[in-house]
Amino acid sequence: MESLERPREADAGQVIEPDGAGRLAGLAGTLRGQRLTADIVGGRLRVADGPDGEGVVLDCRRRASDGDQWWFTWADGIWLCEADHPMDAVVAVKGALRRPPPP
Repeated sequence: MESLERPREADAGQVIEPDGAGRLAGLAGTLRGQRLTADIVGGRLRVADGPDGEGVVLDCRRRASDGDQWWFTWADGIWLCEADHPMDAVVAVKGALRRPPPP
């Protein structure tokens, strides 16, 4: 049986490079292992509870104020966590998906 955390073949080329895209691809595999839908579209990671569910969008970029370390961010640019700590991102994403939508 194939590992649930293994990146999809489409993501595999991005995992080789330790840049933002590779880190997003690795996070996508981890989120799929949590039974979430995670797809990289246009260089961003979209995560949802299912293929039709509302989701969240993440980016990965360097943070100048942290010595140019790679960080995951929400799509609106708010810093989420260091990319070296993907499980922190998993916890935050799962929490965001469980929140009720605003009225």
